[in-house]
Amino acid sequence: MARLKNSSNATTNSNSLPANKQKGKKICTCCHQEKKLTDFYLSYSPMYSLDQRVPVCKECCKSSVLNEDGTIDYMRLKELLMHIDKPLYYDQLYAAEISVKKENSYLSDTETALHGSEILSKYFTLVAMRQDRATSFSDSEKDGFMHPNTNRSDKELNMIKNKYYPLFNHKSVSLKSDNNADEKVSNNSPTTFNKQEEIVKWTKRDKQNMKYVISTIGYDPFEDVGLTEFDKKYCFNILAGYCDTPGISEDGHKMHSVIEMTILYAQCRKITEEMNTEFKKSHVDDNTISKLASSKSQLLSSISKIAQDNNISSKYNKNSKQGQNSLSSKMKEMEENGFDDVRVNLFDIKTSQAFKQIDEISNTNIANQLTLDSNEYTDIIKEQREMITQYESDIDELREENRTLKNKIIDLENSGR
Repeated sequence: MARLKNSSNATTNSNSLPANKQKGKKICTCCHQEKKLTDFYLSYSPMYSLDQRVPVCKECCKSSVLNEDGTIDYMRLKELLMHIDKPLYYDQLYAAEISVKKENSYLSDTETALHGSEILSKYFTLVAMRQDRATSFSDSEKDGFMHPNTNRSDKELNMIKNKYYPLFNHKSVSLKSDNNADEKVSNNSPTTFNKQEEIVKWTKRDKQNMKYVISTIGYDPFEDVGLTEFDKKYCFNILAGYCDTPGISEDGHKMHSVIEMTILYAQCRKITEEMNTEFKKSHVDDNTISKLASSKSQLLSSISKIAQDNNISSKYNKNSKQGQNSLSSKMKEMEENGFDDVRVNLFDIKTSQAFKQIDEISNTNIANQLTLDSNEYTDIIKEQREMITQYESDIDELREENRTLKNKIIDLENSGR
């Protein structure tokens, strides 16, 4: 309970003064420390009408929902907001994360997530604004956990929902031994929490590939085709490789073809994930696997057909000259045309004086750097003994083969006379 300077005017002081100027102290029910009123979140819930302050201090509220690495445990955050009767708005939480990201622009998305305490401070500041400070958790639930006065586009709202819905509704999987319950998930949440529903991390390389593709094509080819954030990242990385291929960026038809191929590859990846998920179950549905395999085969066939029609892959590209003038290509061509002298003589290479010196120096350096105990020496001797036995067997076979070949040569020479 609050201890105000003037107890007779406690209600007046609490209600009339701004939140950041209220005087007095109260004890946190979590850490049991006496702190200033301003160290407790303001609440207009009837449960806290005495001093309009949450009974748990701000620090305890934030620390109770943070993981050891500083990231936010979203399920615990949801429970906290229910207990202190504060609203849960996905778009406000997203705005808090973006604000922290802008203040720490040198951090990656993964590193920004480690600043969970700062993100929570931003969020509680947003929901304490005049238009939201009297909003309860049930009010936000009625709003679908999205602020009713948001000015974001439908595309942004869908992205935010896809990002936070799985995080706030994920239930732990309960494994059971009965045949009809391989796994149980809440009816209000998606049945599968795959990569598309996780927080997507864009590395520096991913962003570079995205910028390169957009600068090459002139627009974002995956903007309005219904792809998730993870699918977009996957597609940009694949398409960046196609953009490096000579003749693609100059030919509009080929460019549209590789974009279509990229999307098909993303669909193939999804089918592969579904197949792997099915294989992990204790009772695999053969019909499901068969249908998925058939769909994937059709997609791969379409990709091959597009590549063949547009001479994109090296297998179908008759005009490709990449690597034809290299030494290895010329040697391969000469070998195919019957020039046996170009074949590499590995025996001469391995027995040359230069390679012997290199091996001797390398073995000496390795021996000088190694510090082996008796067990390691035993293992080495055992391995060497096995190698010697194998080599002796190979030598005997080669000697016998050599003897037989010599006899055949002698017979051929005698018959020629």
